[in-house]
Amino acid sequence: MARRHESLIPLSHGHHRGLVLSLRVKRAFARGSPDAEGLRELMRAVVAFFESDLVPHFAAEEEELFPIMEANLGRLALIEELREEHSRFRAWVEELRRSMETASSAEVLQAFGALLHDHIRKEERVLFPIFEQRMPPEEARRAGEAIARRLVVLSPRDGG
Repeated sequence: MARRHESLIPLSHGHHRGLVLSLRVKRAFARGSPDAEGLRELMRAVVAFFESDLVPHFAAEEEELFPIMEANLGRLALIEELREEHSRFRAWVEELRRSMETASSAEVLQAFGALLHDHIRKEERVLFPIFEQRMPPEEARRAGEAIARRLVVLSPRDGG
């Protein structure tokens, strides 16, 4: 397997954490729906992950990676699809926040976990290879610098 382009490594690390969360959600429902407290705990974990990881990750993609790719490669339907999925995640998190007390969002949790898995796979297996094969080297380097800056500035994990 080819090594990931260094500009994309910070995003791939975030993808790993996302896959861990999607697996946690999948396992929680493997033997039926968790009880109300189990659902609330899982809802809190998903919302916390969204805030700490996905908000800065989506910003790095939407404000740095996607525009640089489209400036160099033209409009890509895949990028539009990924943006739409980001919007779906945001809407689901708002729904989870609203229903935290009633723990009534089992379907949203399952959909979130499944889409997170599929979304990450799409970026790793389709988007990133396009970047690696078609981006001019100087633009790929510039994208990596912008992504790294965005993740450091926005990530509460790093104190930014």
